[in-house]
Amino acid sequence: MHRLALAGLVSALVAAAGGAQDSPIVTEAEFLSALDASHPAVAEAAEELALARARVVEASTLDNPAVGVAREDPSGPVEQTDLLVSWRLPHLARRPEVEAREAAVRAASARTALRLRTLHLEMREVYAAWALAAARQERLSAQAERVATLAARESARAEWGEASGLEAHRLTLATEALRARVALAAAARERGRAEAARWVPTLPGEARPVVPELPPAPSFGNDDPRVRAAEAELAAARLEREAASRFLASPELSVGWQRQDSGAKSLEGPVLGIAWSVPLFDRNQAEQAAAEARVAAAEARLELVRREVASSRDAALTSFELLASSLGEARSALVASERMLDGAEAAFRLGEATLTDLLETHRSVTEGELAVLDLQEAALEAHRQLERLAALDDTSQPSATLQSPDLETLP
Repeated sequence: MHRLALAGLVSALVAAAGGAQDSPIVTEAEFLSALDASHPAVAEAAEELALARARVVEASTLDNPAVGVAREDPSGPVEQTDLLVSWRLPHLARRPEVEAREAAVRAASARTALRLRTLHLEMREVYAAWALAAARQERLSAQAERVATLAARESARAEWGEASGLEAHRLTLATEALRARVALAAAARERGRAEAARWVPTLPGEARPVVPELPPAPSFGNDDPRVRAAEAELAAARLEREAASRFLASPELSVGWQRQDSGAKSLEGPVLGIAWSVPLFDRNQAEQAAAEARVAAAEARLELVRREVASSRDAALTSFELLASSLGEARSALVASERMLDGAEAAFRLGEATLTDLLETHRSVTEGELAVLDLQEAALEAHRQLERLAALDDTSQPSATLQSPDLETLP
């Protein structure tokens, strides 16, 4: 590559780095603040809870009375007019039905709270992917700039007869390889920014994320939203079974006024009636069998959820602690990477090291720094998994801040 081309590459990299420094920084906290009660994802998550509450209102509401008018034989000698109001008394299973719907609300509330936490963690994942892609691009761009500077200097020395043209060519090839990796990293960064903009449409196009630090491990409690939801579902199934066992229907009462006209004479008076379904054949056997099946399934689901929570918490905590420890060790090993590169370049200029040694040092430093970013990405994912399994009654959990008229009773 000609010296002018190399100089142009260096200038472009420097300009890109300077532009990145001038871009507005968006922290993780600022990004996550967009997930409030007005966010469409939160509004969508509230649907199940709102429907469950509506079913409580449905079960609690009494039947409307029926008003009717009947007129018999208007052309005959006697005309009869009946005004009737009929109303069915509350069903004997109304109380357990209402309680079953209220238990279903508690289950929906736990699932909604879990969904809100999942949304928060999904946004954290999106932000981390975007920030890590940006960090990889910046790290590779810095290395490409450094190698390009070496290549330009060695090309100039080769033209002046002070260095080997082969070494300058090898440095140029190394620069091209790094440029290709920078392009791939830039594409990944753009994909990450586009995904972040899906959650926060007002995100500036030139915004620059910051790789989030690894938070401490959250504490586990005896409560888990999945267990809470399964327990509420079991309670609802048992109440539905109780309601299904009350197959005796409520009577329907009728009250009205009757008037009979026969020429000049009229008779009128009150009318009372009652209708009651006699359970000779249908005693709600099918619904009782279905209710028994739902109870058995709910008991099995609760046991499975308890087992899953118990086993996954230990595995997630072990994984997080291992990755956090490895991340700290890897960062410590890279503290002196810049000084190591400066020393390798100085040794190469003095003829105390070969170009192969120099390129290997550059490669080792770059791969080590990228490996640290890979470790941080895995550790952040492990922390998000811990948050999924942590107790929801912790006031630091994000769902506690997501309040709206539809979510005001969330635990």
